[in-house]
Amino acid sequence: ANYSEKLVLEELARNTALSKFHFIRQFRKYYGRTPHQYLKEVRIEAAKRLLKNGAKVSEACFQVGFESPTSFSMLFKEITGYNPSDFLKKEQYPRA
Repeated sequence: ANYSEKLVLEELARNTALSKFHFIRQFRKYYGRTPHQYLKEVRIEAAKRLLKNGAKVSEACFQVGFESPTSFSMLFKEITGYNPSDFLKKEQYPRA
């Protein structure tokens, strides 16, 4: 629910009464990825929805919690295979 905010691993672990390292192990056990990997994926999925609904790339970047459009674009491409602007074109003109 708070994916767009700056999340601190130590605080998340403290809220679960676990050490940071045990929290990471338990999170990975149940979700198949680290908290950081999970957060990146959630943010990119949210950015995809924003872009589909007409948000500009920079707007989507900041709304989902990234501080740098460059790092956002690089991660977006790493996860989706497309630059954010190319993703929009792909969505507008999908291949048959």
